Amino acid sequence: MKRLAVIVSSLLLFVSTAFAQSDDYKKFEFFGGYSSLFFDSLSGDTSNSAINDVLGEKQNLRGLNLAVTGNFHKYFGAKFDYSLHLREDNFSRPAGSGTVDSTVQNFLGGIQIKNNSTDGPKFKPFGHALFGVATQKVDIDSPQLPAIFGISDFHVNETSFAMAFGGGIDIKINDRFDVRAIQLDWNIINRGDQQTGIVLVPTPFQTVGTPFFIPGRRVDNVRFGVGIVIH
Repeated sequence: MKRLAVIVSSLLLFVSTAFAQSDDYKKFEFFGGYSSLFFDSLSGDTSNSAINDVLGEKQNLRGLNLAVTGNFHKYFGAKFDYSLHLREDNFSRPAGSGTVDSTVQNFLGGIQIKNNSTDGPKFKPFGHALFGVATQKVDIDSPQLPAIFGISDFHVNETSFAMAFGGGIDIKINDRFDVRAIQLDWNIINRGDQQTGIVLVPTPFQTVGTPFFIPGRRVDNVRFGVGIVIH
């Protein structure tokens, strides 16, 4: 949260500076729209084959993306970006059934490059480099969870360093509104080690009574979005 407060404070400083500049470029913009995240799940990261099968591989989470940019130059702006992506899946195994709930949130800030001219072109490509944190929650719920997976529970809640590099194209509608035809980002999350539940059935890697660990690693996600830009 301290890192997020620094990002927000920096953005407010840039916005206040921008309003003191000349009027040949737009001082701020707000974006809101639909977003999907091709999420690199925890599958394959655990020593439990049943969990790996249930979690699957890449998952398409759906949600929203909001961003505010304070432009301090004709071509540069300070950007704060928030996105929320959700997914719920049902699963069935020989020993029982249940649900998998996945939630990913990004809190990012950085620099956007774009032609912010008041009389700018109709098609406006942009790019950004964003840094911050991401929260990832993956919950497996089932009355038969110990029988299915051999662990007492599975609830992962991790806050990690995150980055997003990408951009897209905005199409000018009028002086106040643009359509964001596409935004595509490479969303990197450096996930740390996770402990969830107690091992109830021994594996070649873990013995009964020990905490069930998921080793950390870098995950590479792809974020896609469309929406409306207001100046």
